[in-house]
Amino acid sequence: MTNRRQFIKTLTVAAAGAVAMKSFAGNSLGNLHKAPVGLQLWTLRDTIQADTLNTLKQVSKAGYALIEPYGFDGSFYGIPAKEFRKMAEDLGLQITATHTGITAGNADSIIEKANDAGLKYLVLPSAGDRPFASIEDYKQLAAEMNIIGAKAQKASLRFGYHNHSHEFKEIEGKILYEILLSETDPDLVCFELDLFWIVKGGYDPVNYFNNFPGRFALWHVKDMAETGESTVIGSGTIDLKKIFSQAKKSGMKYFFVEQEEYQSTPIQSIFDSYTFISDQLL
Repeated sequence: MTNRRQFIKTLTVAAAGAVAMKSFAGNSLGNLHKAPVGLQLWTLRDTIQADTLNTLKQVSKAGYALIEPYGFDGSFYGIPAKEFRKMAEDLGLQITATHTGITAGNADSIIEKANDAGLKYLVLPSAGDRPFASIEDYKQLAAEMNIIGAKAQKASLRFGYHNHSHEFKEIEGKILYEILLSETDPDLVCFELDLFWIVKGGYDPVNYFNNFPGRFALWHVKDMAETGESTVIGSGTIDLKKIFSQAKKSGMKYFFVEQEEYQSTPIQSIFDSYTFISDQLL
């Protein structure tokens, strides 16, 4: 019998164009094995800037079809967007989304440069230097996110926000993350739900899928060791099978593996995570 990991690798490399880039949510539950698996490149932060090409070769070899770089400012790791895009696509890798320090002020410039990269999503990875402690701070951030989202929409891009655990604090009876969800326009702003950080914050992702269906177009798929650190997918305590079973309700289109702490090497970790996802979740 053909090994599923080998099958997916063959599929994604042979169909590195539009067919291979179909979204997860676009597949029926009986065809999830066709979903492309993504990697957030922060996982390989120790090597991606020093040896970009060889690091991307390892990502492709592991079986990933999508990548989500970080720190996009018109270039990736000092490499112009068009050049980085060709480097990735030559390896069968699609740059679907990126983390970027986008603001209402620099959005026009970032969005223009995003077209060179072939991006679909621009993701704000955190509030950055913005005030981020009170309910009013969150409302102001949500208002800015709507402005950025409208600019992105005009350029046929989607804008999203990535969480950590502090967004799940409660102030005056309100969960701060829910202010962002409630105060942003679903047509303009989506969310990249980090499964590790929402669990770390004390909440169940599936409850959010039920309460805010369709809002979570992107996921960071991370697992949590008993120590509370991130670990290889499938070796931790997060019930990923339950979460993946609700992917359609969540609105998820693409997902990206991420790992921040390691029990082996980062490269071995991305191979091990891919194996578990392709064999157990898809």
